[in-house]
Amino acid sequence: MQRLVYLIGSLLVPLCIGLTACHGPTVQPQELEQLTAAQLPATAIPSPPSDRTPATALQKLTGTWDWLLRGTTQQGDLRIEQEEWHLEQRDSKLSGDYLRQVTTLSIDQKPYRCNGQLGYLVTSRIRVLGEMAGDRVRLTETSADHEQSPCSDERTPLKSYEGILHGDRLTLRWPGGEQQLIYRARSSPVTSLLPLEGGGRDVISEADRKLTGVWEWQLQSTAVTDGEGDLHSEVEEWHLVDLDGKLAGYFDRIVLRSRAKGVFPCSGTPQVRTVTRYSLRGRRTGEHFFLNEVDYKSEPSPCENGGRRLDSYRGTVLPMGQLLLEWSGGSQILRRRRE
Repeated sequence: MQRLVYLIGSLLVPLCIGLTACHGPTVQPQELEQLTAAQLPATAIPSPPSDRTPATALQKLTGTWDWLLRGTTQQGDLRIEQEEWHLEQRDSKLSGDYLRQVTTLSIDQKPYRCNGQLGYLVTSRIRVLGEMAGDRVRLTETSADHEQSPCSDERTPLKSYEGILHGDRLTLRWPGGEQQLIYRARSSPVTSLLPLEGGGRDVISEADRKLTGVWEWQLQSTAVTDGEGDLHSEVEEWHLVDLDGKLAGYFDRIVLRSRAKGVFPCSGTPQVRTVTRYSLRGRRTGEHFFLNEVDYKSEPSPCENGGRRLDSYRGTVLPMGQLLLEWSGGSQILRRRRE
């Protein structure tokens, strides 16, 4: 399955990090006789995220904003930083907070000594106050709460930001850094980050190892891929059934490409949407599992070229309802959909 490389703001590094090929063993069809089609969830392919509803002059920043940075540590492990900002604007005054989660994952599949797991999570909540004049923003962090972690005592100094609003994007700068937040529309499938809830988060129960359910991955990017400044929005919704370690299911992958100037030659429109459903089979043993794409079907589209290949995945169940998927072209994190 083809994967794109993204940049979010000027800090985001390429999302597809080169890993050693990790194809799992092919599961034979007879191993899945008990997994009938009736056991699989029948869910319609979701619609792509819609544009933000125009805000009033006094509510430009009110809402939820997202930021993501993906890279590697000095030891070569995968590091994913996510921030979910909640801002409220009253006249020119701003207030709110943001939840920051930093996930570190072992690439060589060696557990960390601090918790005996293949990954750990550090969560913080930072409160902010500020003001807005026109499209200019000033924000100051006033306090921070950090969830205790046996693997990290990371603490960052409180910062002050100078920012500028460009439609659905808020660029924030501080001495030594810059990031770009993307507004989360009401129809967006982005899953909210989990709040601070105390300790014991690294323990994975037997029930949590079961993969039955719906899992989600979503990313928006301002990556320029063809010199035209195209905006890419990608969504994946995974439906899995775990029957005593035997896995079956499917996932829908939606790619939305928007061109700010001009149109796509294949469609004659400034927006192209492709939808593909991949069928899955696999096996889980404890916290580790393998999944193979066995077939796919695409919605008819004038820009559909059919140039896809089937992939195999090696996966690990992580704490807090997350799955790490690795394939020959990179890795990604799935989050369990909340009820």
